[in-house]
Amino acid sequence: MSTAEEPIRRNMVVQRWGTPDATVGSVNEPRERSENGVCFNERWLYRVRGHGSQPGYERIVYWLRYDFVASFVIEPDGSVVREEPRALLAGVRDRLYLPPSATRAET
Repeated sequence: MSTAEEPIRRNMVVQRWGTPDATVGSVNEPRERSENGVCFNERWLYRVRGHGSQPGYERIVYWLRYDFVASFVIEPDGSVVREEPRALLAGVRDRLYLPPSATRAET
């Protein structure tokens, strides 16, 4: 990741897609797992409903502690495709909290 790119934060994902339909692990889970070629300790699953003739699909978001690892889409035929969610998250603010002491020090 280049220094110009903002990291993908959990708040951004929740603001765009809501809370996950299912989770495995947690931010404090000490055990790491491997799936779809990525190492993670928390997996968020979203079930996306189909619209009209478009079939539904699932989205998996992987985290390692607070860090975004990867996002995959499970197509209706079962194939797993890695996606780049930055374009899907464009314009979403992460609502990062800055304590008052930090903002005062910058001014």
